[in-house]
Amino acid sequence: MSLLHLPPELLDNVCHHLAPTDLHALALTAPRFYHAAQRRLYRHLSVDARNLKCVFTLARNPAIARHVRSFAIRIGNLNTLLKAFYRHLATALSNMSELTSLEVTANQAASWVMRTRDDSSYTRLRRFASSFNLDENLAHFLNKADALQELEVDPFHDPPSPVAELRMGALPRLTHFTGSTQAAQCIVPGRPIQHIHLNSGDLTEDVAESLAQSSAPIVVLAAATSSHSVALIKTLTRCMERLVHLRIVTTYHFSDAPDNMYFANIADALTSLPDLQSCEIWGLHWVSSKKSFHDHGRVWESEAFNPSYIPPNNLLTNGTFLDDLYSDFSYAY
Repeated sequence: MSLLHLPPELLDNVCHHLAPTDLHALALTAPRFYHAAQRRLYRHLSVDARNLKCVFTLARNPAIARHVRSFAIRIGNLNTLLKAFYRHLATALSNMSELTSLEVTANQAASWVMRTRDDSSYTRLRRFASSFNLDENLAHFLNKADALQELEVDPFHDPPSPVAELRMGALPRLTHFTGSTQAAQCIVPGRPIQHIHLNSGDLTEDVAESLAQSSAPIVVLAAATSSHSVALIKTLTRCMERLVHLRIVTTYHFSDAPDNMYFANIADALTSLPDLQSCEIWGLHWVSSKKSFHDHGRVWESEAFNPSYIPPNNLLTNGTFLDDLYSDFSYAY
């Protein structure tokens, strides 16, 4: 049987094993191969300053744009590109209706590219990461992405700008959120978010209470706070009782080491988290052990608080350290 008579799924499998240059050559041999090669060539795209022409192709050819499953574009300052390019980018994003993963990194002033055509939808989009903060343009896009499960928005905007509200019922499947405390308070309540990574803003007791309004139990929380209050930890353990991984760092400067009562109060709060597996608070790792042979409850205690002490480990050869880079604690989720 010749290639011309192969079923589409087998032809796609053949194309899967070809390099881009070979796919380009195959596309020139016959119309049937042209479409099969296109599906593979445009399935996963990463765009930067070296291959911007790809954006024009996707804007002018909706049929090609529908082949794209994952698209990442990383471009620099807005002033280095003409506004016409961003108009083509907005059109390309509107055309890529079959996306499952999208990453857009650009100047905040270009967030209007996310205001895609009213007739565009993204029913298969599962992951979206953006350098834009949650303004009206980004909210317009997110309102069309009901299948979204993982969302990352830019936390770095100074001064803080107001976040836009999403429509009622938007993002019903969202489980992972990375962004600022401000955006989190807008997005998390009422949605089934279980993994929260706050990469800017201050985690306070009020913020913790707001995040606890997620419609699913929060199992991973990583955040920073200006506090060193035991009350904050008690609030977390009270309103997020299904936590599995907890990482709270603080910008507070300890002039003196906390006393034993301070650590005992935190340890007592942690015992109310039956599912907790790993914990870091104020830069200290907390470890647990069983209460007794017959009691499966856990007792938590911190490593010695000594800022000048460095454990005798070679981090470059410690496999555990390397594993941590890919754990649920990583901000690059």
